[in-house]
Amino acid sequence: MAPSASDVLRLDGNGNPRTLRLLASLVEAESRRFAAAASEPAENDLVRAFRGGATPAVPIAEFLERLQRCNYLFDGAVYVLAAAYLALFMRSPAALEAGIVVEPATAHRLVSVAVLLGAKFSSPRYFERRVESFQICSGESIRSTELCPLELLFLRALDYRVFIADEEFRRFFRILERRPAPARSMACAAKKRKAEEEVEPRRVRACQLAARYGISGFNRS
Repeated sequence: MAPSASDVLRLDGNGNPRTLRLLASLVEAESRRFAAAASEPAENDLVRAFRGGATPAVPIAEFLERLQRCNYLFDGAVYVLAAAYLALFMRSPAALEAGIVVEPATAHRLVSVAVLLGAKFSSPRYFERRVESFQICSGESIRSTELCPLELLFLRALDYRVFIADEEFRRFFRILERRPAPARSMACAAKKRKAEEEVEPRRVRACQLAARYGISGFNRS
């Protein structure tokens, strides 16, 4: 059954869009799943950019709730679009080539740009960029000056294709409503990754790591 507008725009008990928590849950699950990647060196500019200078200590859900309070005009559609943009970015040739993953060091900046784009391209009421709110809500870990360069990297990876058709929007909303897949053992994942890295060329390995580390909940059709 196709989701109705009331499903997408429904608020939770705190007055926040329900889709905010759904997006946060999926991003946090992926970040936990691949937490070991945060200790690996950043081997290219894209990974270094989205890791930034400091990793926010605030959990993703609380970070998004802070942003919601600062930008009270965000509605539930913003977070569905953010999910779509983040998934499309993770599947892009640039992200696959870089091997970037959603992990604790990249998650906040990746979701920040995805939410910013969702707000800018969905709501006619969102007149201001308000990038300073991302710095405040991240506990000063994400500098407001980072957002424009990160947004440009993100848009280039998407080839500036930010239109999301109705059917694709509904598909990502259904994905958000699913429970995140159970995490694999980190020890097993690390052993498998190490074995693969010993036998695969670096370029091929980056693509395979990205495909495996990409937002698995978003990648399911």
